[in-house]
Amino acid sequence: MLLAIILVLGAAWSFFIAARPEVGFFLEEGWKFRDAEPSDLYLGVTRFGAAVTGVALLVFAAFFAFSGPSGTVSPPTERADPSATRSGPAVTVTARPPDPEQEAKKRAKEQCNDLLPLIEDESEWDQQGTLANRDHISSVVAYQLGTMTVVSRPDGDLVTIRSDIPTVDKWVRPIVTMTSSSATCIADQGD
Repeated sequence: MLLAIILVLGAAWSFFIAARPEVGFFLEEGWKFRDAEPSDLYLGVTRFGAAVTGVALLVFAAFFAFSGPSGTVSPPTERADPSATRSGPAVTVTARPPDPEQEAKKRAKEQCNDLLPLIEDESEWDQQGTLANRDHISSVVAYQLGTMTVVSRPDGDLVTIRSDIPTVDKWVRPIVTMTSSSATCIADQGD
């Protein structure tokens, strides 16, 4: 509203200069010289320019005065889904926040995929399928903030590596399971 008032005052000044261009000449150039007089061309151009400026300022003042409060934010409008068919109603699609459980599983899978190649490269197995460098692998896993379990079986060791990632109400564990012949990465859900 204040802007509209300022624009109206500017329009009033422009109309005053359009009506009395010699005042505009004196304020702009005449004060610099003794007995200076404006030319007819200057007077005509000043009248025309001031009148056009006054009208433009009034239009802008009306626009700002009647466009509503400038300090408020209008609420978002719903938009129709452009893929809606002509026979069915338009549907507004809103984005949902990500599911914390799914995000935790995704992080677990990424962590597991980062850990698996490291462990595969560092592991040494003997002829019976037993992990030969348990202490070294255990220290690598501990450095990656994980825990390692080795279960001895008749066909060789089964190594399970876990690293807990907390979620809202459960723990999602990225799990690397490894034997002498294979290694897999699985993100499972435990309690």
